[in-house]
Amino acid sequence: MTATVASAPGKIVLCGEYAVLDGAPAICMAINRRARAKVGAVDTDYHTVRTSGYIDGEWRFRTDRNGNFEWIGSEPPAGGLDLLQQVWKTTGINGRFDVTLDTGEFLDPVSHSKLGLGSSAALTAALVTALFDVTSNPGDAGIQAVKAHRLFQQGRGSGVDIAASLNGGVIEYRMQESGVGRSLPWPAGLEYAVLWSGRPVSTSEKLRKLDEGCRNSSSGASMACLIDASEATAKTWAAGSTAELLAEFHRYVDVLKQFDVDHDLGIFDAGHRELADAAAQRNVVYKPCGAGGGDTGIVFATDRQAIADFTDLAGEGGFRLLDVSLEARGVLFENRAIH
Repeated sequence: MTATVASAPGKIVLCGEYAVLDGAPAICMAINRRARAKVGAVDTDYHTVRTSGYIDGEWRFRTDRNGNFEWIGSEPPAGGLDLLQQVWKTTGINGRFDVTLDTGEFLDPVSHSKLGLGSSAALTAALVTALFDVTSNPGDAGIQAVKAHRLFQQGRGSGVDIAASLNGGVIEYRMQESGVGRSLPWPAGLEYAVLWSGRPVSTSEKLRKLDEGCRNSSSGASMACLIDASEATAKTWAAGSTAELLAEFHRYVDVLKQFDVDHDLGIFDAGHRELADAAAQRNVVYKPCGAGGGDTGIVFATDRQAIADFTDLAGEGGFRLLDVSLEARGVLFENRAIH
């Protein structure tokens, strides 16, 4: 059996979280942590899937004409392969396949906790790309990946994470079906470090809470302010002045704090608020990334020593510096099946 192996990078949302759901731009960077999907056609009457990362194991299954799974023998943990099932239904592929899924780079090696770096989007992009290659599907894998991941998130996702996984680099993204973002350069002289809180969080749960929250006048006003702040930050990023960008990020963090209070989302929980307050007293900017309330945050400055000093401070509060950097490449083939 020859197989296709595709991989896609994870992501960190730099600004526009939540506001992107209401049409604002989000700026997102792809990072050097990759999810991998290996897919090969087989001549059995069932499919096989092997996983390593969040869950480890091997299972066999068949599907009906609607893409519903029938597990053969043992079943995976509840919810553990929901993403695979959603991709299968969305793409409507034909044939029998041996599939290997690897998200190991998105786990903390000590606690085995997820790091909150966009693994589900990265895996979706890699899996759809590999499936389309093996089946010689002429369709747009990016569009199908966006669709599958949004359905996996019960319609609540913006698609920014998929766009980052597909495109790589830094992108400005607005909600759409194609998964295409506008490429942006990294600002000259802008230093950064990514910190992990040690506490995983469910993005889907945060989005559900936002959907179900009371839309009173205060929360509606804070969403409008967050949209305006996202627009201003994206515009300043594109303009290229690093000093002005840092000033804009300071304002953005203040607006995000108020949005968090009004919607009771806990974005600045798990130590993020303390770090953001500490950063405001120093020549740096700190913010939680994406859904917040745990997972990761990022610190910006023009001075590397200021970054180093701040990461030391964060370490005293239980945060850990992650070996994460910008990944210029998006989804790619590491091997391709011989047709």
